Amino acid sequence: MRGSRLPTCATLLHASLSKSGLLTDGPPLGPQLTTYGTDRCLPRKDDTLSALALSLRQSCDTSSPHTPSNTRIGVVTAQFGDPEPHYAKALQTHHLHSMIHSTELHVMCSPMIDDLWNKPAFILALLLDEMLKPESKRLEWIFWVDRDTIILDQCRPISSFLPPVPKDDPGMKTEIKTHMIVTKDFNGLNNGIFAMRVGHWSINLLMDILAFRDYKPDVQLIFTEQSAMELVMKEAKFAPHVQYVPQEWFNAYPHGSAEEYETREDEEGLERFHVRRGDFLVHFAGVGERGREMLEWVRVARRVGNVWEGGRVLRDLKREIEGFWERLKVERGRVAD
Repeated sequence: MRGSRLPTCATLLHASLSKSGLLTDGPPLGPQLTTYGTDRCLPRKDDTLSALALSLRQSCDTSSPHTPSNTRIGVVTAQFGDPEPHYAKALQTHHLHSMIHSTELHVMCSPMIDDLWNKPAFILALLLDEMLKPESKRLEWIFWVDRDTIILDQCRPISSFLPPVPKDDPGMKTEIKTHMIVTKDFNGLNNGIFAMRVGHWSINLLMDILAFRDYKPDVQLIFTEQSAMELVMKEAKFAPHVQYVPQEWFNAYPHGSAEEYETREDEEGLERFHVRRGDFLVHFAGVGERGREMLEWVRVARRVGNVWEGGRVLRDLKREIEGFWERLKVERGRVAD
C-alpha cells in the first residue's frame, strides 16, 4: 500500500506544481537565479554584484587552494513572505557565489504545503523536474541551504565537499555510492545544509519523509520534518548511502561577534563547530536577535572579501576533506572484501 501510494502522491504533487506555475522559471533577475512563485522575497537588484563576482573570481583563481569543478550543482533555498533585510542580504551572498562558480540558484518564494514540510516538498518537485531532462543536462547534486546562512568563503566551490569519482570506476558500479551528505550538532541531525545526489534514491527518500507523519502519526517529531528525515535515513534501504561529515565543513555556527571573526588571530576558546576565517559559511541556527547579527556578519563578510588573498586563514579544511573521502574509500573496500 505504501509503495503504490507514495509515487502517486509525488506524481500528483509534481502535476499540481506545474499547473500552478510553481515549476516555471521566474524573471531573469540575475545570472543562474530562478524563482518559484512570487519574486517578492528577493533582495533589490544590486548592480555591483556582477562586477564583484568577476573581481572575486579572478582573485580566487590566483590565491585560493580550491579547484574549480564542472559538476552540475543546484543550490536550493526558500524565502517566504515580504523580504526581511537580513534574509535578503544573506541570500545575496549565495547569489554572488552562484555567479562566481556558475552554479544554479533555485529560490522558493511561495509555500506549497504547511510549515517546514515545504523543504522536502520543494526539493522533491525540483528532483522530479530534473529527472525529465536528459542525464547529460540534468543537475548532478542539489545543495540545500536554510535562509539563515551566509557564505563567508566565496572562493570555495560546493563540489569540494562531494565524494570524488573513483578514477578506476567512473560509473561507480562497485562502490557503495554516497547519495546524501549531512551533518549533526548537539541535537542530532541538522538539515539546515546538506547535499543530495540527483536520482531515484533521493526521490524515494523525500517521498518517505513527506509521508512519514501520515503513516506513523504516533511518532513524536520534535523537529518536524528534520526529525522525520533523521528517522527515515536510518532505515536499511537508505542508511548505507547517507554520509555524516564533520559539522565544520559547511554548517559552522557563530561564536562571538562578526568583528571577532574578522580580527581574531588564534583559535583559543573555539570549538570545532565554531566558525572561523577559512570556513565556507556560517549558520545562525537558534541565534537570538538574528536580524541584527546577520546584517553585521554580511557587512563583515563583504569587507573581508577573499579570505585567502591576505593569508589570514585560521582553518583550511582542504586536506581534511580529501583525507576523509580517501579513508572512507579504504574502509568500504575492506567491507566489500
